[in-house]
Amino acid sequence: PANTSDLVARLHALNPSASLIDVNHEVLDADQLISQDLSDAARRADETRQWFVPRAHAAGAGAREQGTAHRHGYGITSFCLVFDEPLDWTGFGIWLSMLLNRHGTRVLRVKGLLNLIGEAAPVAVHGVQQLVHAPVHLRAWPDADRRSKIVFIVQGLERDIVERSLRVFLAMAEPLQRAFRAPGTGPDR
Repeated sequence: PANTSDLVARLHALNPSASLIDVNHEVLDADQLISQDLSDAARRADETRQWFVPRAHAAGAGAREQGTAHRHGYGITSFCLVFDEPLDWTGFGIWLSMLLNRHGTRVLRVKGLLNLIGEAAPVAVHGVQQLVHAPVHLRAWPDADRRSKIVFIVQGLERDIVERSLRVFLAMAEPLQRAFRAPGTGPDR
């Protein structure tokens, strides 16, 4: 029981939205594993909110909202990048593809809720190492916060490198976006 409670606490710290099933050496009912409807919008919104809940161990002195790296052990850290302005989907997609192509074995997981230029509702992205799942266009924002938030779980990859590369890439993509935007459309009207 002591080992189990420690393990449950560690698993919850790594992923607070994951369901844990205690089978107590009994036969596991397969329906328990597949009964959650992944297309349920309310459940998906609740799970998305949980992605960005600050961990208790990050609330100490010097912690910044969404900015403190969380140490998981074995060289694994997690961090969240937050962007106030809407992101360019094409620029972000190309950058993420390049990041995963170069560092995919060190990017254990990436998930985010993106505020994209020209989109009224958020787009959820999720990837594991070099596998990126299809983006999910949500019907509505889970709350009033409209910032893009991207969570990374990495091994041996520094937050500053990831953040700096994304910010530089988006800054370089911005002039191209303006150049190809139709006259009289978008924020520059």
